[in-house]
Amino acid sequence: MDEQSSEIRFVKLISSDGFEIVLDKDVAMGARTIKNMLSGSESFLESSTMKFTLGILEKVADYLHYKARYSASPGYDLPQLQIETEIALELLMAADFLEGNFGLF
Repeated sequence: MDEQSSEIRFVKLISSDGFEIVLDKDVAMGARTIKNMLSGSESFLESSTMKFTLGILEKVADYLHYKARYSASPGYDLPQLQIETEIALELLMAADFLEGNFGLF
């Protein structure tokens, strides 16, 4: 990782409807695509190819916080991450873009 990306403390996600979500860098790097973008191994052009509404980015941020908090926990007694049926398909597309899969299967 280069010197500039190691100095970044926060990552800003901007929805297609213009809203911003700011995440701690360590939390945001739970998504493989964001981690690759910050490490310099992929172009930032990729970030403009997929656009998601505020509702989807909020759920992505919820999941990244959930993943950061519980990733070291054993698989039992974890609270369920609630996903509304209306956003499930669009959230799966976001998951595919950001991670390959988001642990939603």
